Amino acid sequence: MREKIRLSDLSVLYVCLSHDWGTVERRCIADASYFRNIGGASFILCHEKSLVDLEAQKDDIPRLHFPAELHTWRSKLNFYFQIQHILQKQQVDIIHTYNQDSLLPLGMILKGMPHIPMIFTFNENVPWKKHSLWDRWFVSRTDSILTFSPNIRDLAAEAFPVSRRKIYVTGVGIDFPVKISRAKHPENKKRIMTFIPRMEEDLGSLRLFVDSIPPLLHSLKSKGFTQNLIFTFLTDVSWYTHPIYEGLKRMILERHLEMHISFETRPLESKSFQDCDIFVGLPMKELFSDLDLYALVTQTPVLLPRTSTRQQIVKQGKFGETYHPEDGRELKDKIIKILLNYDNYVEELTGVELELQELHHFERYAETLYAHYEKLYTQRLRYTQKQKKLA
Repeated sequence: MREKIRLSDLSVLYVCLSHDWGTVERRCIADASYFRNIGGASFILCHEKSLVDLEAQKDDIPRLHFPAELHTWRSKLNFYFQIQHILQKQQVDIIHTYNQDSLLPLGMILKGMPHIPMIFTFNENVPWKKHSLWDRWFVSRTDSILTFSPNIRDLAAEAFPVSRRKIYVTGVGIDFPVKISRAKHPENKKRIMTFIPRMEEDLGSLRLFVDSIPPLLHSLKSKGFTQNLIFTFLTDVSWYTHPIYEGLKRMILERHLEMHISFETRPLESKSFQDCDIFVGLPMKELFSDLDLYALVTQTPVLLPRTSTRQQIVKQGKFGETYHPEDGRELKDKIIKILLNYDNYVEELTGVELELQELHHFERYAETLYAHYEKLYTQRLRYTQKQKKLA
């Protein structure tokens, strides 16, 4: 009988060369933490002083540092030699990467190391199909691609030289509230919340949102809407250290909206959204955002930038609405639509967290990830053992 692989005996190198703090960066930290908590060895290759580095340090996850961006052949060659050094110095059983730019140099190395599987979590809208055949050959060394939703899986199948059977939907792995206890606001008050990522430096998308507020208030007043609206800008770091705080505050004062605005700092978890009546998502470059789900799992109607993924999330207007990310008028009109039909959206959302748990609950995600690691490592181990026998 073949001996069963124990994940606690394995070591995983997580590669996340990013200065952002979005869904994949949070996913990398969570994956490394999950794996360490079951007894495995995990360490992260990242940029020094990046948010991935700082957050991993808080969780006591070992880090290795790479100094440059992977935008040139020179930096990719340096990355190639550093990875070679890491693989020679440390026992690495699995490589899990979260950046497309790392696939080429990793593939070059792993073509000569058939015993190590490589997993890629895909959430960027940059296709590989325009690259050379040589590049595509190295990228094809990827053992599997993990995606957060079915339509991103379809996009990955079109963009990467990897068999469709190696592309999986894992969900995003967020926490769910033990019990939905939505805050009961007075009948004359509604809170509209948006989340500002801690690295956001561009006031452009926020300007569109803030500029929509005065005509929104005027339109609602003309329709006889009597509830007071509070617009909450939420982030997970101190607002006094946020790069756009001063500019955003000036923008609000110039439009005389200070009586309608609040700034709050809360951890990024589902219970932080339980006193929100409408969640407005801002445009982001990533294909899927975990932020979109935090409101939904607390039964909060959402208004999200229009993409195919987000249209799937709102079920074509069932759980919320979408808007064109550059159309302030549509943004305003959709908020009005949700407010005037609010009870209908809330009724549709009853029990939606149970539906979302099937794909996105963190425990289900962790089970899927571990099964994936075990399967790929076992396949690679059998392959190399077979090659040795043939030799």
